[in-house]
Amino acid sequence: MSEPKIRRTRNGARLPADQATPRYLGENIEKDLREVSERADGGTMQSRILVAAIALFAERGYENLNMRTLAGWVGLKAPTLYNYYASKEQLLVEAIELGMTDFFSYILEGIDEVPREERLFEIVRRHAGYKMRHRLIARANDRLIDPQFARMFLPEDTARHFSGRMAGYRHTVQDLVRDYVADDAPVSPKVVTLALLSQCDRMAYWYNPKGQMTPDQALEQVSILIRRMLGTAA
Repeated sequence: MSEPKIRRTRNGARLPADQATPRYLGENIEKDLREVSERADGGTMQSRILVAAIALFAERGYENLNMRTLAGWVGLKAPTLYNYYASKEQLLVEAIELGMTDFFSYILEGIDEVPREERLFEIVRRHAGYKMRHRLIARANDRLIDPQFARMFLPEDTARHFSGRMAGYRHTVQDLVRDYVADDAPVSPKVVTLALLSQCDRMAYWYNPKGQMTPDQALEQVSILIRRMLGTAA
């Protein structure tokens, strides 16, 4: 039996084979698809399409994803997919919007009710926890919100909108960081904030659910590290 031909992009990059089982970076993402779409609006087909699109756009690239492949992932015929989204550009924009909304809602919902002195560390716990629990979707999201990707594939006003949402979140965290880091400190609150958020983001890359560290242990490690960055007791 002859081997199936390897599909490649125009620049030579290998494309994963089309398949019914949703995968990203070689791993099954069915659990992420289900959980994120159910949080969005109860798990409708529309939200499932958007979450699947996040993974496919990130893995294959915007130009290399065809609507037939996406339709196969979610169990639809390609023509039916256009009943939900008229174009690939509309699908991309709404997929990024859903990814951001799910992420920020998970972190910020009810956060103002947390006492001020614990609010920053609760944000850290939720942010790192999201990246760890949904690490495949989180990594895909990271690729889609990259500024270079936005400049290439998004309308200018849409790119500004997404950039503004990210900046708003950073400013929220930076305001809390100022409780621990003075504006005239050797390292500014802005730089500390960026370093803190980076540590949370990296959970999607270094945490291994099959490794020896439990989720609680991993979160505790990040919490201790960030408290030390801020000069507070662990």
